[in-house]
Parts: sequence; structure tokens; C-alpha cells
Amino acid sequence: MSSKSNEEIQSILNHLNDWKGEQLSIEKQERDDVDKNTLSLEEVEIVEQVEDTDDYVDPYTIQLRGKGTVVHTNGKAKLPLNSYELPIRQLLSFETSKEFMTIKTDRATYYIKK
Repeated sequence: MSSKSNEEIQSILNHLNDWKGEQLSIEKQERDDVDKNTLSLEEVEIVEQVEDTDDYVDPYTIQLRGKGTVVHTNGKAKLPLNSYELPIRQLLSFETSKEFMTIKTDRATYYIKK
């Protein structure tokens, strides 16, 4: 990763760390698919992933830990593993405000709000 990418990722981490203890709404838009989740943010860290032969899994992700739910059209389900991962290898852009964050990668756009 470039130093610019490292600075951007550190800025995202700092912002998310300020949101610890907050209830977050996370929406991921990937092509024509929209996933919605909620998460009570307890911890934020960068996690190195297991190497992936088909290049689908990013080598590093920002992991948001806490209890949460996956929101379906017919209800809610518990968030698996009490965590949510944001891929950061191909970070295109991000915007932050006091209560909202948008992260764009080569695969999806993430909208996070508290």
C-alpha cells in the first residue's frame, strides 16, 4: 500500500475508533446487491486475512467487532462471528462527517452511520 493509502486507512480507523460504543448502521452496495447490517461497535482493528488463491478475499480488512444483526427483507438474523469486515486493498475514496462515513472500494460502496 502507498503512504497515501496508509494515511487514508489510519484516518478511517481513527474515525471508527471515535464511534466505539455507538450503534452503527452499515449498508453495502455491490453492483445490484444491497446488504444492510447493524452493529454495536466495541472494537476496531486491521486484520490480515488467510491467503486466497482466487483473489476474492482482500489480504487486509478493517474488522469492526461487536454484536449486530443482518437485516433481511423478512426480518433480522444475528451477525455471524460478531464482526463485520471492510476490505481496504483497493480503497478508492472515503468521506467522513460526525455521524456518517462513505467508503468506496473497487468492489463496493459502504455507508456507515451512527
